[in-house]
Amino acid sequence: VSASRANDQVGRYGGEEFLFILPGTDIDGALHVAERVRARIARDTFHSGEVNLAITVSLGVAEAVGHDTVDALISRADAALYAAKTAGRNCVRAASVAVGLLSA
Repeated sequence: VSASRANDQVGRYGGEEFLFILPGTDIDGALHVAERVRARIARDTFHSGEVNLAITVSLGVAEAVGHDTVDALISRADAALYAAKTAGRNCVRAASVAVGLLSA
């Protein structure tokens, strides 16, 4: 993904989901990266024959804290992703351990 940084890791997670691992990045930084990815995808149009396709993406962001398990972290990110889809799609939402979901 051209909107990610050199030390970020990106991979497929499940059928239609991708996982970004952003080492050394706090929640604000992760929101910035996610918004940059969302905006880049939204502004590009893909062409297939005579059809132009506009693509959008919804993103959920969570930050690892303390002794988080991978499952707990992914569960919070998934809840944030669901909140982004519920909010109308093509947006970013963040999850917080302390207060639940936060708006982006």
